[in-house]
Amino acid sequence: MLKLINAILVASVLFCSFLLYSQEHAIRDLERSIAKSEKQTADEREKIKLLETEWDSLSRPDVIQKIAMEQLHLQVIQPQQFVPLAEVGAHAPQSPPLKLEAHNTDEIGAMLEKLQ
Repeated sequence: MLKLINAILVASVLFCSFLLYSQEHAIRDLERSIAKSEKQTADEREKIKLLETEWDSLSRPDVIQKIAMEQLHLQVIQPQQFVPLAEVGAHAPQSPPLKLEAHNTDEIGAMLEKLQ
């Protein structure tokens, strides 16, 4: 009888040891997964900071003005271009200066496609 009890106790100790080892292994896998997720989160936050910095530098008024001058061929507004409200009709053209249907082109659309 004593041998049977000892055998049962030894088997239960082995079984509990196996369960403990499997739980430890599962916990270590979860810890690795958590560490990997934390590293990915930190990397993404770093990328976000970098993109925000780039956005801030690209959205500065002087950069936007430079790009507008280069791409859209715009000029700075001169004070002589302003007219009183009563004279606006006299300065407006009778027909549009550029008819897209006649040229069968879209200049702004072409510039946007070239930028992409």
